[in-house]
Amino acid sequence: MESSSFHHTPYLMIGIILFFLLGSVAYGMYNSFGPGANGLKDSIDEHTRMHELGIAHTHWEN
Repeated sequence: MESSSFHHTPYLMIGIILFFLLGSVAYGMYNSFGPGANGLKDSIDEHTRMHELGIAHTHWEN
């Protein structure tokens, strides 16, 4: 019968990578939709508001 050794190192590395990946995604979602989103600007909404108010600007036409 052959002896096999189980290495924990690859599983530990995958676990650490997944932890940081999922943590980054969760932090990004919290900043986008949670209380941290109060200071963020939506550039598309601002552009639409400029058109609604009739503020003149250019669209870089060639």
